[in-house]
Amino acid sequence: MAKTKKQTATDDAVQFDYTGFLTETVDAVAQRLNYDSDPIESATPMSTGMLTLDLLYGGGIRPGWYTHFGKEQSSKTTGALVIAANAIKEKVPLITFFDYEGSSANSMPYIQSILNTTGIDKTIAQVFGTKDHDSGKWITPPIIRFHVESVAEKFFDFLANVLRELPDKKMINGRWWLIYEDNKKNKARVGEFADPSMSKRYGPGLWVPAPNGELQALFIVDSYPAMNPASNDEEETDNSLALQARMFSKQLPRVKGRLMQKMVAVIGTNQLRDAPMVMYGPKENEPGGQALKFNADCRCKFTPRSSGQPLWPKNFDKETGWEIEPSVEFEKGRDSYRYIHLKTIKNKLSVPNRVGWIRIWANDGEGSARGYDPVFDTLYYLYVTGQLVGRGRKSMKLKLNKTDVEPSVTWIDLKRWILGDRATKVEMCEKFGYKQKFCLRKFCFNQLKKGIGEKLYIEHAQSSSAEDDSEE
Repeated sequence: MAKTKKQTATDDAVQFDYTGFLTETVDAVAQRLNYDSDPIESATPMSTGMLTLDLLYGGGIRPGWYTHFGKEQSSKTTGALVIAANAIKEKVPLITFFDYEGSSANSMPYIQSILNTTGIDKTIAQVFGTKDHDSGKWITPPIIRFHVESVAEKFFDFLANVLRELPDKKMINGRWWLIYEDNKKNKARVGEFADPSMSKRYGPGLWVPAPNGELQALFIVDSYPAMNPASNDEEETDNSLALQARMFSKQLPRVKGRLMQKMVAVIGTNQLRDAPMVMYGPKENEPGGQALKFNADCRCKFTPRSSGQPLWPKNFDKETGWEIEPSVEFEKGRDSYRYIHLKTIKNKLSVPNRVGWIRIWANDGEGSARGYDPVFDTLYYLYVTGQLVGRGRKSMKLKLNKTDVEPSVTWIDLKRWILGDRATKVEMCEKFGYKQKFCLRKFCFNQLKKGIGEKLYIEHAQSSSAEDDSEE
């Protein structure tokens, strides 16, 4: 049936765009209240300094709340110190370490050893700063601000106040901005660097171009169970566990919601304790209550293990249970190691339930503890990304991404390549036939930074699963 003139006129009339009206209205309200919607853009993750841990976290540390938990001797404090050391290399503007357990304050030689192993060419005094005894002013300003503390609320007060002072950090149209509150103090500090057109288009504030999309601050707490609520001295000691749980439940909402908009990460350590007299349900528990567990964005379990890691036969000492290897740094020395199994029980910022292994360098050829072992970390990363294959430590093959050389290698040669000086690295590259000379460990970190490592890791895991299915 042919349309009438009246029907045609109705069809040709401009229709009311309700969606467009709603968008304009909400945008106007958001601009007036400085409550604009944030585009879902991925912040640049900060490397932990460990290839394995970076893989488990989907690239590294992002803004959020992280908890590392495990039993005694599971390297939780070592992990916190390694991450703090690597934050120096990543040039995080504010790094703060709260030592509630008091163990780090009494372990300066070990911390110095971790700094050296991580590649930080600085002394303890340069890292943690020095003060004039008379005036109390900094002679050497700290790179890491170190606090020995016992009262839990002092940490949350400090963190809450710093978060209020820090500008928001967000990406607009592919560019990162720092948004300061528009007041006299901030105008005097950053007013000359602010772009006035941004406040007109995107809401009130002093909009200053940010150099990058990386973290503004990193706070490390060691550990939650040692954080004593201020009210603990005023009530019966039998209520201390409940007091601590209530403290976390009250304090976490003060700070948790601001971490993302301020681009700040918090990494805390927690214990894993046996639950006495439990017949049904979990036999272990984490102190701090449910609020601490639920508010964490990422929770990684650290477990000491003497067996199970998949990398080739090992030589263990019968008395200590440690793995023994020849040193490549000291002519007649031996290196001793022990293993830690990792599992991301929860990860809201990437993929949960990833597992991996790290190795603790318990003693080097001179008897010094060195923290996490960069050799095993590098080789394990290459193994789980399909770039190191073979059945024995004396017969392996490197298949590095985008290289046309696939040399046969031994564990000791790879160890020399990773731990050696510049001349040794050049020697190893020539031995294996690489025209371009490079540092193997730095090569791996660059892969992760570019997203290549994540892609290779997923591809290798899927291919391994397919092979297992075909064998069944």
